[in-house]
Parts: sequence; structure tokens; C-alpha cells
Amino acid sequence: MRIILVHGYKASPKTNFWPWLERELKDRRFEVVMPELPTPETPDRDAWTKALLEAVGHLSDQDIVVGHSLGGAAALRLLEAVEARTTPHACVLISTPWMIKDDRFRSFFLTELDHDVLMWRASKFVVVHAKDDTVIPVAHADRYAQVFHAKLITPEVGGHFDGPEYPELLKAIVDVAEEPIIYAPGMSLADEYADIIK
Repeated sequence: MRIILVHGYKASPKTNFWPWLERELKDRRFEVVMPELPTPETPDRDAWTKALLEAVGHLSDQDIVVGHSLGGAAALRLLEAVEARTTPHACVLISTPWMIKDDRFRSFFLTELDHDVLMWRASKFVVVHAKDDTVIPVAHADRYAQVFHAKLITPEVGGHFDGPEYPELLKAIVDVAEEPIIYAPGMSLADEYADIIK
């Protein structure tokens, strides 16, 4: 199974918990893709989406997309833009803002995400957000959990998850990776061509 890790604003694959998380996932035999996004100090949605598309290629049902903070918004834009041959296994959003009105991040929120479409772009959604996050209030997580029918994990402490290690983040990813997909989106619909194609 492949885990795509998407860092956020002023971050890189070498900062915060990313190096630790990458090691832990690889130790568990996951394939890890963690692109370094351009100009993290002055993030641009189109540039980040292009970099993610180039690094990721196609998505399959063996992929989990994980985004932290603004990287969570970028992960959702990736799901919007990427060609998926099947529905990705899961999307995990960590401390992800629902909306930021600051001009520095305007490109990510200038056009609204189509949540009705996006909820079918992954078989499962998990939202992790600490209750004591002073950067992005936990209410943002509640909105994502509602629109994506996501599993919501809200530890009492953790802040904005910008430290070196967070076992609860690793557990959330490993747990969703191990969850079987009971059915794919649309699988319960009747096959109108069943009698024609043999």
C-alpha cells in the first residue's frame, strides 16, 4: 500500500513529524511518497497541485493520501485533479483548515471544493485535529467530518501537530490502512448491462 504525505505551509519533508512518520511507515512496509512542494513560504495552489500530480501519477485503491494543515487542503485539491483508476483507499486530514481568508492562502480557497464529488474520491476519510490547536480551531475538523462522513479523532492535546513525533497520527493511518473496504462506491447499484455482457 502506498502512502502519499503532503506537508503544509513553511514545512518540508524534513521538518516537523514528517521524517519520523516516514520512517515508521516504511518500517511497516508501506511505500511512501512525500514530495517537496515548491515555495512553502509563499504557497500557490496550482504549483502545489502540479507538483503533487507529477510525484503521484495515478491513484489506485492501494493509495492513502495524508495532508497536514494547508497540506490537507492541497491533498483535497489533488483528489479533485488526479486521474484515479479506482477509488483511493483513504484520505487523512490532519489539522486542516476549512477556510482561511488570509490573502497568502487565497488560491487554495478562492474556488470552493465540491464536497459532494470529493466524498466519492476516497473510500474512507479520517480527520485528526487536536482540541488544543490554537492555529486552526477544532471546529474546522467538525465541518470536514460532517461533509465527508469521516471518522473524527480529536485528542485533548497535540496543538497543531508541528512537533517531532505523534503516535496518534501513525495509529490513525495504520488503522485506516488495515480497514477493509466493504464495497466500492456505486457497487450497490444494479448493473443494467448484466444480461447483455457475458
